[in-house]
Amino acid sequence: MYERETPFFEYAVGGMLDLQACKFEQFDERTCRITGAKWITSEKIMVKLEGSARVGERYICLAGIRDPYLVQHVEDILQWCRTSVAEKFGKEDYQLYFHVFGKNGVLKDLEPVKQTLAHELCIVTEGIAPTRELAEKITDLATRMMFLVRIPGVKGTAGAAASIEKRPMLASPAYTWTVNHLIQVGDPLELFPTHIIDAGV
Repeated sequence: MYERETPFFEYAVGGMLDLQACKFEQFDERTCRITGAKWITSEKIMVKLEGSARVGERYICLAGIRDPYLVQHVEDILQWCRTSVAEKFGKEDYQLYFHVFGKNGVLKDLEPVKQTLAHELCIVTEGIAPTRELAEKITDLATRMMFLVRIPGVKGTAGAAASIEKRPMLASPAYTWTVNHLIQVGDPLELFPTHIIDAGV
């Protein structure tokens, strides 16, 4: 299904795989038999063009939560962190994400298990901004506020989370998809020139 408008047609250089008549049958415990796919040769030569744009600089930081009450109220903690960052940085151009491993760190809102049974959670804070300085500050503040969280039911003044790294870590820059198109060419190699150089080896 990757990057397709429809699951029935898979376009490639030289043609298209038609999957409309596919039949899926269980062959054995670990194998599926797929029949009915048709390859349709195209007179047009198409090349797939993909592209991305840089969004900004990115920092990440890790924190762990083990207190049973905080584990069950992790969304309240994250909202506290978001609000704290917004109060300090206002409408600055930034993006802030939390990845909660042990709850829904992989599937996010698509996670079908809504009630976690984990006794501890790992929270990865991800801050993205136009500059490294701003991205680092946002990530740092968001993570530090987990340690100082003030939500109903929390009586302590510090130590709500644990961390092995006291400062955010510089990550690779953030990018987003901007181009995903098929373009028609006369020669499949016209966009990919080849040069041969005699290196004298």
